[in-house]
Amino acid sequence: MHINTRITAPFLFRKKNTRVKSILLSTVIALALTTADRASANGLPLLGDYSSSIISLNSEYNLGQGIIRQIRNSNQPINDPMVDSYLQDLTWDLVAKSQLQDKRISLAVIGNKSVNAFAAPGGVIGIHVGLIIAAGAEDELASVISHELAHLSQRHFASQLERNRINSPFAIASLITGVLIAAANPEAGTAVLSTSMASSMSASLAFSRKNEQEADRIGMQNLSQAGYDPSAMPRMFGKLLELQRLQGSIPPEFLLTHPSSSSRIADSKNRALQLKVKSKRKPNLDFSIIKARLKVKYHLTPSQSLSHYRTTAKKNRSAINLYSLAMAEARSSRFKDSINSLQKLPAAWRDHMLIKLSLAQVYRQNQQPQKALNILDKLDQIYPQHSAVQMLKAETLLAAQRPEQAAKTLREITEYAPDNLDAWYLLAEAQGLAGNRNALHIARIEYFLLRGQVATARAQLGFARRERNLKERDLYKLEDLEQQVTVVESYLNSKF
Repeated sequence: MHINTRITAPFLFRKKNTRVKSILLSTVIALALTTADRASANGLPLLGDYSSSIISLNSEYNLGQGIIRQIRNSNQPINDPMVDSYLQDLTWDLVAKSQLQDKRISLAVIGNKSVNAFAAPGGVIGIHVGLIIAAGAEDELASVISHELAHLSQRHFASQLERNRINSPFAIASLITGVLIAAANPEAGTAVLSTSMASSMSASLAFSRKNEQEADRIGMQNLSQAGYDPSAMPRMFGKLLELQRLQGSIPPEFLLTHPSSSSRIADSKNRALQLKVKSKRKPNLDFSIIKARLKVKYHLTPSQSLSHYRTTAKKNRSAINLYSLAMAEARSSRFKDSINSLQKLPAAWRDHMLIKLSLAQVYRQNQQPQKALNILDKLDQIYPQHSAVQMLKAETLLAAQRPEQAAKTLREITEYAPDNLDAWYLLAEAQGLAGNRNALHIARIEYFLLRGQVATARAQLGFARRERNLKERDLYKLEDLEQQVTVVESYLNSKF
């Protein structure tokens, strides 16, 4: 039993440019009018009223919860638990060293090749897979995330909106639309940014030179406190600037809102030298493995990828080339060849958790679920409540036609990671296959709410209430979900 909601708003950005501009203009106007009308109707001061004080952290969080739901609803997920888990761990490691007062972070992994990352009010961090592929090492990727976290901790969005308080409804609407552009199809985004209106929207995500310098400084301090080499930040900015030179007049998306220059890179190099901190972290395989997975998936077509990595591995039988070949073979449904390539990796690689997960995934794809489960059960004991391990285990249990066990594993994930969209999606499928109709409805409602699909969630609530044999605990849960629908609706309408 599947939930057919995968085809959503991303396709709006693939139409002609005039269509995109029309949609964005309508969005901005509607958001601005809604903000003004709601504030007036409630007798509350607009942000544009000089009597209003700085935006509260809770107001920022509420806005962020609306934004993250719109991002989820308008972008296809990457469908890779290993990548998701890796980025969650990396981000939370940096959050722990940040000056964030409110450490509630929502991470969006954007599945396109554009080189971009962005922050939005309320703890929203967006990372495009293209940025991971462009980074040469984990510390370079971490430097960008640390920079974005510094924008959040210093509340640059709030101060920016305060400066624009006279025109606040439009400024807030432009901010939200700018975030959605940043997360959208890069070709469409570039086309939109050619107009003055959309340039203004993009500018809503761009900060003053002073803000950027502050984010560089604080981000670099936090980077070093997390054990990374602070010089990774100027290295990464230098790579982005070089990428702009190679691309000509079209810069990487990240540089549209974070303009870089030789002087800025020189300043950050000097700052890194003044910190006099050496990296405390030893290089690990995690970043290399994750980057290889993404390069195989996003750079070329399956046949081109297979041909490329066959040639590469033939010329140089390094572990990373062999792993990349294995992933390319799996992508081309050559699962036996992929298993053989993974088993040829050096012992140190074969013992790595991500390699074992990769092998288990290929076994499942090759219709050998029991071999996959043998690996995953052992990993589940060693790494309890590890989302990548448990997600792959649930997928394998479903493939083995054991939906009850899959549902049990997925319920565990949703308890410690209640915003795991893929877990709720799979849980709905598992409950449907297991014949648990009440639980199926509940999982679907949770899934729709995480995507901000309030009307669909309400309709699903109606279906759930019409089920027979509802138990008292089911009714309590449905009442709770009805309240959640109202809360999510307020998030989506939150304009300070």
